[in-house]
Amino acid sequence: MAAMILQPPLPRFRHRNDRLPAMPALLMETISPRRPRGSVEATTRFAACLQRLSAVGCRLVVTAPSDWRTFARGLRRFPDRRIEVGEHGQWEAAYRAFVGRTLAPHEAGSWRILAVDRDDHVIGAITARFFCGEVVLEHLHVLSLLESTGPVFREHCELAVGDVLTACGRLQRTPAEISHWAVAPGWHAALVAVTLSRAMGALVAAFDAPLVLMAADNRRGESARLMRLGGAPLGLAGRFSLPPFVHHASGAWIRLLLVDAPTFHVRSGAAPAADLALLREHAAIVSIA
Repeated sequence: MAAMILQPPLPRFRHRNDRLPAMPALLMETISPRRPRGSVEATTRFAACLQRLSAVGCRLVVTAPSDWRTFARGLRRFPDRRIEVGEHGQWEAAYRAFVGRTLAPHEAGSWRILAVDRDDHVIGAITARFFCGEVVLEHLHVLSLLESTGPVFREHCELAVGDVLTACGRLQRTPAEISHWAVAPGWHAALVAVTLSRAMGALVAAFDAPLVLMAADNRRGESARLMRLGGAPLGLAGRFSLPPFVHHASGAWIRLLLVDAPTFHVRSGAAPAADLALLREHAAIVSIA
């Protein structure tokens, strides 16, 4: 059966700008899940999260990349998406208000999962890019984190990222990146954080065995947690792992990781197919095309 699959061309890479602007890192926070008393066990962990989120009057909204031409192949995996230009713009504005900044270059390629309250205020968000076709380097947030590093380290990181993209093309896997997980403080923060994490796992399942680039704050234990769940430090040509580095704009001590999505699903106890079906059923997926 494998012999019948056509080998796709290797991803094409291009820059739209010679240099990428530096952007602050909004890295993944470690928030432990807390099970409310009297809660009922659901069919999957994500289903339980959705039940609890709904019980407190919150819900999920997913917005597709605004650069729909570059990401058209990924969009076609969601034929049930809602095409509403005005609504997509409203959620983009709500996300921008939540993070408190103008949109960065990578945002045009971002899928966003938003947790919103009864008043449609964003109270949590996580973003990802899935490259099913052409890879436009400005859509990679991770490259913008390297602007303040030395030229040799930056070159090694860029080569390592290029190796990942090329390997994904050869193995028919989806190169991806997850970033900008942020949750508003409050009594519901732990529930929102866990739900967003599970929702992203469901969204990842819509693509072909993604290899996911992530940047984690190495001092907060996030790197160790992700490595237990299927991640590994990003390395160069299998010879050595890239060390952590300081992101001066945020003060974070960052380690770049590569996470194998199928392994992550197994180790985190996810049910990818069931969770993806739940996401499609319970979250509005809004696109501009």
